[in-house]
Formats: sequence, structure tokens, C-alpha cells
Amino acid sequence: MDKELRNLLIEFYIDQYREYAKRANTRNIKTSHYMHRLNAKARSISKAVYRQTEGGALNYLHQDVKRLAVLAYYVGTKQAKAVLNREIIPHLVRADFMLMDEDACKVIDKTYLKELARENAGAICNKNFRELYENRRRYNLTRQIVDLVPARPEQEFPEALAMDRHFVLHIGPTNSGKTYNSLEKLKQAEQGVYLGPLRLLALEVYEKMTDDNVPCTMLTGQECIETSGSRVTASTIEMLDIDKEYDVAVIDEAQMVSDDDRGHSWTRAILGIKAKEIHVCMSPVAEPVITHLIKLCNDTYEVNKYERKTELILEDSPFDFPKDVKEGDAFIVFSKKSVLNIAGRLEEQGINSSVIYGSLPPEIRRRQMNMFNSGETKVVVSTDAIGMGLNLPVKRIVFLEMEKFDGVSRRPLELSEIKQIAGRAGRFGIHEAGYVTAMGEKQLKYLKNMFGKTEEKISVVNLGFPQVLLNMDAPLDVIIRLWHDVVPSSPFRKINIDEMMFLYKEAYKNRVFIADFDDKYMLYKMITCPVDIKDRELVSQWRRYCMSYTADISLEHPDKRSGYQELMKQESYYKKLDLYYQMSVRLGKLIDSDWLENERDATQVKIMQLLSKDKNEYILRCKYCGRILPVGTSRNLCRNCEGYRTASKW
Repeated sequence: MDKELRNLLIEFYIDQYREYAKRANTRNIKTSHYMHRLNAKARSISKAVYRQTEGGALNYLHQDVKRLAVLAYYVGTKQAKAVLNREIIPHLVRADFMLMDEDACKVIDKTYLKELARENAGAICNKNFRELYENRRRYNLTRQIVDLVPARPEQEFPEALAMDRHFVLHIGPTNSGKTYNSLEKLKQAEQGVYLGPLRLLALEVYEKMTDDNVPCTMLTGQECIETSGSRVTASTIEMLDIDKEYDVAVIDEAQMVSDDDRGHSWTRAILGIKAKEIHVCMSPVAEPVITHLIKLCNDTYEVNKYERKTELILEDSPFDFPKDVKEGDAFIVFSKKSVLNIAGRLEEQGINSSVIYGSLPPEIRRRQMNMFNSGETKVVVSTDAIGMGLNLPVKRIVFLEMEKFDGVSRRPLELSEIKQIAGRAGRFGIHEAGYVTAMGEKQLKYLKNMFGKTEEKISVVNLGFPQVLLNMDAPLDVIIRLWHDVVPSSPFRKINIDEMMFLYKEAYKNRVFIADFDDKYMLYKMITCPVDIKDRELVSQWRRYCMSYTADISLEHPDKRSGYQELMKQESYYKKLDLYYQMSVRLGKLIDSDWLENERDATQVKIMQLLSKDKNEYILRCKYCGRILPVGTSRNLCRNCEGYRTASKW
């Protein structure tokens, strides 16, 4: 800090402390030994050293000086004032600016201090200067954000707002044929697009269009399959080209608009897609918020309501595993470990099963589905991944678990989750009815109780981060957090930014090795790349790409080395291959397409082999005696061993 700035700040501090002292109540202040107190503070503050993390301690020092200022200015002598002004406050300024960086010091001048005094009179008497500076900066940045981002989210898409769009809402439960009817309209489009939540659904639409001689392109975060003369694009919703115009658009599973992590993609599509005719498929619970979005845009809409084509019957008797297993059953659990455990238990009974869970590569899911569809396997074991648009000839849904871990704690299933999964039973054209049950009296009772309730309507719509804010002069993490803190009007809600902030922290720790860390547009592309942050090896691969992407015209091939066990190792490597593709697209790198296709195929073969071999090793057993644990247990001990350990403690 130069001498001129130092003198300016000393003057500012003295003025602020004097003004505070004028307003202070001096009646309750003990004046005895005040010179001793002033001199003692002068000696201690001259030696004071503060680190970046000690802002709180520095605030206490400011408050100590505040009390001494009352004594010096309005109780003490000229000598007391001199000690405060010449010995204490200059050292207080010095201590404050140990926490300030050079860039911050550059903006401090007479005008800045005058505005600070007007906006926060006397605040320096309670808080260190860095805190005041940052608070003021956050306030100004928040005002910028409010100015840059339209108050109404639909105004972010002026071109769509100017169009005369017509929405056709297809509203009904699972297995009601709503998506089928919307796709029939899509086939007739000169330029159309399908937007769904899963790569598998995009692939299903791509194949339907191709089978019906409709030239179709498939576009997902994992691949792009282009077709000459394509009239339709089958895509995952995140891949929507907001600048392109369409005749017909289909937005599937629109109730996802309320999802904390991905809901903003549906909001963006409904508000911003440039299409004359837009078909939206959804659960009945989403009707109010979707029609609200349409009305905001002053677009027209019509509603087509559908009923289930097959009856859904809730069984009276609880399911007994494995005694009550029947062909066409789908067993629902909520972790990969549980899926493989149940599959292993079934195999012991001579029953081959297909398995479906979240971390399974899409193509493997499809192969597992085909095995069930063809009759090669008789039953399915799945997580709630089965509930999202996967068409399987399931006759009965069996809930082996009625609780799931939601990232924070284990909780009972919500009604919307139950209905989404249960609705997969009784596929039209194959079964006359679908059946639902649960294992054990307690779980079946809970299921019956939930089935008797009315599902609550969705009341929130998620908003994504507006990239116009990347032009602001502030660090990216500050911009994102401040944007997230600005509360939007109902029914809007900001997306969850936890994963984005996790990746930002990882990038920040390695910022000296990331060539364009200060380029907010490039950094935003990096931290918004879909990454399973629970997979430490995948995060490590992402980090390497961030640090090395400028080294060549293409990214290095993913690292095959892994500390995971075989199945998890192959699944993680497949995710690394997806990351290679996604980061290459985002960072404008050439993709080694032939190598990528061969690696994906080889990895899929290995995963299929691992899933097809003896599943005995996946069966959950007591870690002490090796006895097979009951289905649904959350412990790793059998009752006998647990009882023995409890007794031995006493």
C-alpha cells in the first residue's frame, strides 16, 4: 500500500470512528484508567499480524477500537486523541490491508471511500475493510445480475416469444399411449425434433423413425449419428439447438421440469424452442405449471387427456422372496449392490435375470432389456431407472424395498416415484392387466396407503444459469453463487449448483495448470460437463483434461488404470470414454471416432460378460460367518453374529 492511499484511509477511519463516538451513549462508559487502556492497545496493535482466515478476529479488534474511540474523543484529553489517531488507527489500517489483494487496492480512492461512507456509515467500526469491500462488491454484482437477467424468464427468448406457437399437451399416466400419438405427428414434419430425458429413448425414437422411412439424426451427449436428408432429430433434451427453427417438436417427460438437477432443460425447451407446433408429453401432476409457462409466452394450447390402456391391480398378499417369483416380474431395489445381490439370489434358484441400474452404460441397458423382451431372461431386477420411459413387457412390479437414499438420507418413496415405477407393469398389447406388490406386510401396507392418496401437483419450475452473466467482471464462482442467491418469482426456482461448484473448486485448486482458467466461457464449459462426482477416477480424468486440453488438437485417450474391482472398473472406464467425447465437443477438439467406437464396443462386451457370469460373488453375506443375508437388510451382519457381538460387549 502506497503512502497516499495509507494517509487517505487513516483519515477515513478517523472520521468514521469520530462520527460513531458522536452518536454513542457515554453514560454507561467507565472512564477510569482510560489512558492505560489506550496505551496498552497501542502497544499490542503495533505487533498485530493477521492471516486471510482471521477476518473474524480482526472484526473484534475494530470493535475494541470503537469503544476506545468513545473514550478518546468525548471523555479523554488531547493526549488520548493523539494516541488513537497516531498510534492505534494507523496500525488498524495496516492490519486490515494484510487481508486485501492488489486488485482491490486499485479501486480504492476518495470517491470510493465517500460512497462507502454514504452507504455504510460507521460500518468500519464493526467490520474489517476487506469484508466491507466484498459486501459492497457483492451488492453491486447482484444489482448487475438483476439488470442483466430479465425479470420474467420467458423474456430471455425473444425470438420464441415473437412466434405464434401452438402447444398440444398429451397428459396421462404411464402406459397410456401419449408419447405414441405425439410421435405420429412428428413423422409428418418437414423439420422436427424429439427431446427426451434418456439416450435410450432418443435411440428408440431414432429407430422408429428409421423403420418408418423417416430420415432421422440421433444427437445425444454420447454420440451423433447423422443421416443424409434428415427431417427429424431424436435428441436428449440438453442437446436442444435453441437457435434452430422446427415445424414440429416433441418434449417428452415434461414433469421433469421440477427436477433439481436437470429441470432447467425442460424449462428452457418450453420457453425457448422455436417451433410452430409443440407436443408436450407429461404426467397429470405437471399440467398447472406447464400451462403457466405457456400462458407466460402468450401461446395457444390444447389438452389431450389419456387413461391407462391396461388395468393396474394392487395385490392383497405380501410378496415372499424367492418363493413367489413369477415370469414377467420386475424387482425394484435402489442401489447397484442390491440389484446384483438379488440377481445372484435368483440365479441360485435357477432363474436368469436382466439387470438395470443407473451406472450401467446405455447400450448395456438396452441389451439387458432385449434379453428380457426376447424371453432369454424371465425377470428383471432394477433400480428406479426402470420408471423413466423404458418399455418392457413387465407383468408385475415387485417393490423389494420401499426406501431409497436421496443423497442426504434414506427416506420412504414418494407417491410420484411409486406411480412412475408401478406404471411400468402391464404393457398394452402384451398383458391384459398389470400387477403391483411389495415384500413383507409392513411394506405392502405402506404401498396400499400411498396408492390411496392423491398425487400433489408440481408447484415449481427450475431455471438454469443464464450465460449472459459470463460477461460480468467477477470470478465465475462468485457470479454463479450470487445469481443463485437472487430469489426468482413463483413458480420458478434456481437449479442445484452443488456439482458445478464442486468441479469449480477442483479446477481452482489446479488453476495454475489450466491455460484458460480466467476465460469464464471456457471454464463454464468445463464445470458444466456431466461428471459423476462420486467416481473419484472420473473426476481425476476430468481434471487432467482441464489441465492439458491446449496441448494438442485432440484430447489424450482416457486412462485404463483403475483401483476399482472388475465390474466397477469397466463401468468407470465407459464413463471415461463418454467424458472424452463430451469434453472434446465442448473444447473444440478432434475426436478419434474409430478408436472411441472400438473401445466402447470392447468395454460393453466385457461388462456383458461380467453380468452374464456366475453372480454368486455379488450375493450379500455376513462378513463374519458368510451366511446369506436376508433381502432388504441394511446391515452386513447376520442376526446370530450381531447378537454374539452385542453379548460379547457386555
